[in-house]
Amino acid sequence: MLDERDGGVPLYRKIYDAIRRSILAGEVQRGTRLPASRTLAGQLSVSRLTVVNAYEQLLAEGYLEGRAGSGTYVASELPDDLLSVKFASKKKAESRGRPIRLSKFGERLAALDVETIRARTISTLRPFQNGLPAIDEFPFDIWSKIALRVHRDPPRSVLAYGDPQGYGPLREAIAAHLRSSRGVVCDADQVVITSGAQQALDLASRIFLSENDTAVIEDPCYLEARSSFSAAGARIVPVAVDDEGIDIRVAPRRAKNAKLIYVTPSHQYPLGVTMSLTRRLELIEWAKKQDALILEDDYDSEFRYSGRPLASLQGLDRDGRVIYLGTFSKTVFPSIRLGCVVVPREYVGVFTAARAVIDVHSSLIDQVILSRFISEGHYQRHIRRMRKLYAERQHLLVRECEKQLSGLLDVREMSAGMHVVGWLPEGVDDKAVAERAATEGVKAAAVSNYSSLGLPRGGLILGHAAFDAKEMRAGVKKLKAVLDSLDSFKRPSRHH
Repeated sequence: MLDERDGGVPLYRKIYDAIRRSILAGEVQRGTRLPASRTLAGQLSVSRLTVVNAYEQLLAEGYLEGRAGSGTYVASELPDDLLSVKFASKKKAESRGRPIRLSKFGERLAALDVETIRARTISTLRPFQNGLPAIDEFPFDIWSKIALRVHRDPPRSVLAYGDPQGYGPLREAIAAHLRSSRGVVCDADQVVITSGAQQALDLASRIFLSENDTAVIEDPCYLEARSSFSAAGARIVPVAVDDEGIDIRVAPRRAKNAKLIYVTPSHQYPLGVTMSLTRRLELIEWAKKQDALILEDDYDSEFRYSGRPLASLQGLDRDGRVIYLGTFSKTVFPSIRLGCVVVPREYVGVFTAARAVIDVHSSLIDQVILSRFISEGHYQRHIRRMRKLYAERQHLLVRECEKQLSGLLDVREMSAGMHVVGWLPEGVDDKAVAERAATEGVKAAAVSNYSSLGLPRGGLILGHAAFDAKEMRAGVKKLKAVLDSLDSFKRPSRHH
């Protein structure tokens, strides 16, 4: 007798499973007549209703078929046969090599090297991975208490769909923070919440760039910005960066009819220079003459180690030319995927509409938690702590490089940010060095990967924010083992 309590599985389900297995194993042939429900119930010492339920489930799924006045039979065509046919058809279609044609946008995305993008974006937690904050120092005790309060008694509105522009209290908190700490001239109505700064770049690209429009970028430049503009079909014009930021003196010659200009003025990525006030004013004036917009990516400017963080480029703008991009990936933790874009008032509607069309809005509960984290003062205290910690870690990294890598890598402290750049001797291939370092457990991106104009020297980007003293010393030691064989990384000389 079958035990209905065994494993908590309903008895009819056990009968169903046994019959189905027998059919699929070929123990019961197709077209075979099954015992009447009353007969099988007697054989199994169960109620007739239990067998009827099992038969009905098998009938509904296509394993059995009923014949009026004759009984119940194993189906001549099983549902698993249909799945096999579909799979075979799919394989056959794939072998024909006739995929559905992509759109132009899709073709541009397909042309991107996905594995390289993955390598840049997936965190490895190895020295000297750039862009990672000190996650182990984040006040998760405070964050979890706020989250517990929100999850324990969430307002009904938080569990429904929300405003595509973003959660109102979070926009208020962000606007207040940006006004006081970054000199951004805005109110909450100009803030649109995004899934990180990358989505803000994507929105701006889709909204403002048409096929063959000119997008000006810094060189070297944040690669995901370049990818966004390329996917939109823009003509990319790189302009070199000098000690004062993007060289606005050569930009007019290189980029006539510019429509969008992308810059990281507070802490240029990846070189780390700060755009001078004169250069900022010149850039705004040039954008005005071009009738262009400026995208200001303020990705890690909170972490400035000498004096107060510099005011934003947006705060100098009086003509509605600057769109400000911010992210919480560097100040909270990357997986939160929350950022913001501050836009001139005339563009709030189109950004909100684009946000609604793409994915409605970011996680509303996460927005609520973050808004409380900011408004209760925890965010600003965390920033102050990390500013001090990152300055100490940067100093330690530079000192270790000076001790172990003198003559191999020229590393100097920067006034801001979460990384430093180590310059290699002339003629050394930084890409080859980075590849070899990766095999030794060190992630140090090659600066030349970010440039299309070419650089006088190769260099390595060394992130320091996420690693303690022990990890950095071990990382520098491994890097020394790689750099001790610098001659093997020399670029071949050119013979004229």
